[in-house]
Amino acid sequence: MTFARRRYGRDNYLYLLAEGADAALVDPGDPVAALELAAAHRLAPRWILHTHGHADHSGGSAALREQLGARVLGHGADSAWFPPDQDLSGEGEIALGTLRIRVLAAPGHTPGSILLMWRGRLLTGDTLFWGGCGNCRHGGDAGRLAESFAGVIAGLAGALEVHPGHDYAEANLPFVLDLEPGNAAAAVRLSEVRAARAAGQEPEPASLAAERAVNPFLRAGEAEVRAALGRRGVHARDGREAFLALRRLRDAW
Repeated sequence: MTFARRRYGRDNYLYLLAEGADAALVDPGDPVAALELAAAHRLAPRWILHTHGHADHSGGSAALREQLGARVLGHGADSAWFPPDQDLSGEGEIALGTLRIRVLAAPGHTPGSILLMWRGRLLTGDTLFWGGCGNCRHGGDAGRLAESFAGVIAGLAGALEVHPGHDYAEANLPFVLDLEPGNAAAAVRLSEVRAARAAGQEPEPASLAAERAVNPFLRAGEAEVRAALGRRGVHARDGREAFLALRRLRDAW
């Protein structure tokens, strides 16, 4: 079994999943970085998975498909950005050789955003970040994102490791602490992330349980988050209104 990630650009992550020789790349926005990662593990990926269609995640897929003969899988609702060879809409689990990957529709950042679950790991694309969530300015819908958090992510096991499509932790966590100055878990996480980056290392993934303690978007229905919003003069009647208010505050922060 192989699981590996590679940073490319400023803060993007691509991932490599493999069972034996059966290998898949996830969100290979940079084809050179993707090939280097595959070569480092002596693998020739036969599949490419998109968590969503945005070019910074799918921009390397056409070249990789041609070079590797790989098949591209993604949700058809994001075909305007990249038409997949196989539409994952309606799929609950996919079999790629010996790889078995669970697919969870999580629209909001884009209409076709999905989460991928494999061997205790949750690949969240631009839906869920360490300390935040995806913005909805590029073809998204914040109301649908709120529903994905409340209806999909809320029901997932806390032991899952969260592996996002970007490392935005150093940008998101100061917002969390501005909103919730007493959030000790967020303060510790920010310190850990900054220490890792200062040492030239990648931050360790957070469990979903740990992320729930840190990330207000995962706690939008809780009284303490609504109280924090109230201190900003924002009065949310329920979790959906709180989530939308958080997204607006984060957009303007």
